[in-house]
Amino acid sequence: MRLISVFCLICIFLCATPLTERLFAEGSGKWLERADSLYGEGLWFEASIAYERVYYLSDDAQQRVLANLRKAEAMKQSGEFSRAAGDLQRSLVFTADDSLRAEVLYQLALCFYLDGDYSASRSFIMQLRHDRGNSSGRQEVFLLEGLVMSAQSQWNEIAGHLDYWLLESGAPGMVRDSIVQYYKVNFLLGQPDSIPDPGRAKLFSTFIPGTGQVYAGAPGWGVLNAASQLASLGAFGLMALNGYYIAAVIAGLGPFQAFYFGGIRQAGEIAEQKRNSRLVSFRAAVDGFLINVAAELEN
Repeated sequence: MRLISVFCLICIFLCATPLTERLFAEGSGKWLERADSLYGEGLWFEASIAYERVYYLSDDAQQRVLANLRKAEAMKQSGEFSRAAGDLQRSLVFTADDSLRAEVLYQLALCFYLDGDYSASRSFIMQLRHDRGNSSGRQEVFLLEGLVMSAQSQWNEIAGHLDYWLLESGAPGMVRDSIVQYYKVNFLLGQPDSIPDPGRAKLFSTFIPGTGQVYAGAPGWGVLNAASQLASLGAFGLMALNGYYIAAVIAGLGPFQAFYFGGIRQAGEIAEQKRNSRLVSFRAAVDGFLINVAAELEN
């Protein structure tokens, strides 16, 4: 019975595949329209499957690339950025249409950026520039490159990128200088320098208890930690003077050790939390600034 089932499946595959390919060849445009219709209805998963069908069965290389790009758009809507990037890499070999290949490279860079792989995103932007030179200078490419720099905390590099971006966009020299200067004054000379360093916070608390917390922006915790350590040492000295040596070690030095090393760890954790919070806020401000620049240049 099992052999009969396998034989039937083989016959179905051999007969159905050529028939499907022939039917698709006769109406490939309708399959693409169907996929577009699913996308328009917000059925992202179904649309991605339909676009994959077009990619797999079409004999037209350009149509396959278009289907791949639209599938990536559907997958991005579903938040599947990594899978979208993986599928788009199938179209890297396409070189018949420079503008279409440039779009593939840009979408790859965008997908990797959205997926949090900023190094890969930057590499595809560089490949796009290498392939097309200055003709790759679309506003969205410049904007994406700036956003990648912001995500990688390359604040100084953004100033040079802004200057080149504005120059390539044809902005007047006075406008270019004012925008770059605004960025330098409001961002480079501002918040990044005030972000606490976790290692420095731990070092401060190692030598002077409580100072690491104060440096990290939590003076209340610093005072509490320093007072706890002083209280523990005071209890140790008082009990030792009265001859309660074992109790002094257990109730005095034990808590002191816990407060001391716990204070060092706490200082680093507070500094790390403050650092992450301020970096997120600062990056959001930089990203907003870059988006506004792109919007102004588009207008």
